[in-house]
Amino acid sequence: MKFTCQRHPGLYVRDLGVRFTDGVAEVDAATAARLRTLPAELGVRQAGGDEDPGTDAPAKARRTRRT
Repeated sequence: MKFTCQRHPGLYVRDLGVRFTDGVAEVDAATAARLRTLPAELGVRQAGGDEDPGTDAPAKARRTRRT
């Protein structure tokens, strides 16, 4: 699985042995599961269609029309 980290393109996660090169790292499924638990401040995300686009920003509240 491919993960990206634009915030820290040369990030090295020592505990997992994962090094991002130009913001990209290729990992196995077990390592991917552990990367998903990293703090959001690091900016590590799974690349591709499996990514949930709604996890970054809270959804905007919809206005309702009063009648």
